[in-house]
Amino acid sequence: MIDNEYVFAKDNKRLFLNTSLRCDGKCSYCYLSKMHYVHKGKKTAEEIIKSLEESPIEINQETLITIGCFSECLDEVNKRETLYLVKHFLKRGNQVQLSTKKQILESDLVEILPFLSYYGQFVIFISSATISKQNLIEHNTSPIQERFKSFALAHVYPVPIVLYVKPVLQEITIQDLALYVHYIETYKIKDVVVGSLFTTNPSDESVPFSNKQELFYQKNADEDILISELSKRAKVYRRSTEVLKNYKQKHE
Repeated sequence: MIDNEYVFAKDNKRLFLNTSLRCDGKCSYCYLSKMHYVHKGKKTAEEIIKSLEESPIEINQETLITIGCFSECLDEVNKRETLYLVKHFLKRGNQVQLSTKKQILESDLVEILPFLSYYGQFVIFISSATISKQNLIEHNTSPIQERFKSFALAHVYPVPIVLYVKPVLQEITIQDLALYVHYIETYKIKDVVVGSLFTTNPSDESVPFSNKQELFYQKNADEDILISELSKRAKVYRRSTEVLKNYKQKHE
């Protein structure tokens, strides 16, 4: 195992990377303080790669790379380092994923294209827990209208862009069901993940990016309703890893 805050892995199946331990989104459901990551530390991509080379984890092409659980990986503080890591691991043959509340720029995808070996090697998740109440709940994040423009790029470039309805906030997210349907139909979104809130209330499943047993999946009944309704318009998953697995199996 490796756990130095910026890098976490229980084994070589999945690797969680963060170039910083901060996020300025100020979402009401943020779990960083619960993980005690309230400082604003930062590392370069080179430093993270070096720490991996010195770790006991033997990374191979089957290792899934997940970037940004403890940061907004595409904000101005992290963006260049994030893209460096994405290109580094794509070149190694790894599958890479990141989630963001920022708008994906065409220039970012153009920069990544030369490093792709197959469709689905790099997957982007556009995160949203609410649409109509964004200013209250995700009030320092990119506006939904800008954020969701990213989905248009999935029809131009060979990079799947997934709607990440996560976390589902009870009696809040579901109020925007019609709006999520609208965006799915408008942008012809193929893949959707409906995910649970992370809380300190113990449940059967703890978060995969920590070994401290501090955060757990907190499912609510609204998730089932969202999955049932959105499944009529797109392929819906409960976990981001299911999306990556699906694309990898298609490639193989």
